[in-house]
Amino acid sequence: MLQFGERAAKAPEFVPDPETRTWLAHSLAVVVAHLGPPARKQQWVSESPLKKASPPRDLDALFELVCAAQEHIGQGDVEITLAPPGAGAAAVPPGFKVLGDPSGHLLHTFVRGSELALVVMPQVFRAPTLLLGNLARELGRIGLWIQPTSSPALAEIDGEAAAELAAISLGLGVWVANGAYMFENACCGGGCGIDLRNMRAGLSLPEASYALALDAHRKGLSRRAAAKQLEATQEVAFKKCFEACASDVIAALPPARERPALRA
Repeated sequence: MLQFGERAAKAPEFVPDPETRTWLAHSLAVVVAHLGPPARKQQWVSESPLKKASPPRDLDALFELVCAAQEHIGQGDVEITLAPPGAGAAAVPPGFKVLGDPSGHLLHTFVRGSELALVVMPQVFRAPTLLLGNLARELGRIGLWIQPTSSPALAEIDGEAAAELAAISLGLGVWVANGAYMFENACCGGGCGIDLRNMRAGLSLPEASYALALDAHRKGLSRRAAAKQLEATQEVAFKKCFEACASDVIAALPPARERPALRA
């Protein structure tokens, strides 16, 4: 897990070490295999109607964005209820069970039977980049959960990392990568007032950037096209990772060349 704030690395390497790159390629392949057809499409958030979406400022606007994102990634028939924290700021809605680990998250998914609830901490609206990263992770988590069969290989991957890899493979990787980076002083850079020292991500910026680069390669997207809408530091990290992807590693990944086609 990436820990923001005092424990964060002061000068992270943009390209993960060889062992981590091997783990990311293997894990991404496992996630794509579990997701099936939705992860084999050439989906990319900056090449979709989502690129024009305005950052939501309340639950109603967030609900509209969730619906649009679900259509983009093949979850249009999956119903999700958005809810603020319960009485006493309770993180878990009555009768629901948590999916994954909700600690350090400002959005998280809970389930009751076939019902899904996304609990939204109100402060997340102060940091749009963080909100989109959190939303991408949860839609990735839901994408994994709705598959009818279990996967022993998937169970071996950390749940939060798997959720973010799922989001990347479904086309929301730009949101994941942008949300993975925070300033060293635990601030989003926009005066949001959120204490990010206890926020957590499944993938570090180098890990998210490398996974995003792998996904761009398997979708046949050029480096320039894939980097659209990445913020400055994330774009630098992504470009270095894109160049570091070995051809044999890319060839071993499940391809994603189904429609809609992407513009170069």
